[in-house]
Amino acid sequence: MKPPSTIVVGVDRSPAAKAALAWAVREAKRTGATVHALSVCRLGSSSDDTASAQAHAHRLAEAVAALGATEEGARLEQEVPHGVPGPVLVERSADADLLVIGEHGHRQSGVTVLSPTTEYCLRHARCPVVVVPLEGARHDGPLMLRPEAPVR
Repeated sequence: MKPPSTIVVGVDRSPAAKAALAWAVREAKRTGATVHALSVCRLGSSSDDTASAQAHAHRLAEAVAALGATEEGARLEQEVPHGVPGPVLVERSADADLLVIGEHGHRQSGVTVLSPTTEYCLRHARCPVVVVPLEGARHDGPLMLRPEAPVR
């Protein structure tokens, strides 16, 4: 019997990340998967580390609450791990069925320049990666890539 599926989604302050969370929850409801929502907190050596982690947890809870009725019926876990976002998301999604991230890079000369986190995840994830595009960008939906083998 196949274990329940998991969708890992990275959530930060951006509208694209909130759209990624909403997409992941809709997909989880469709497939019966569990959403594991992560807000990665970069910690330094300052005394503000606890406050920063609490702020991440608060923003993540707000993003989940903003889903409203969309969340009903979905299994959703929240976590605020510490580290660099790209590597943490890749590590946490190692056994997941999908990694979902919102793209909030920028456009330069008509070309979308990916954020460092998105680029890292696309290069290193061991599961398919769904990239929810820039808010307001013209698109037909999220971009999903299924690597044949991890790119190292």
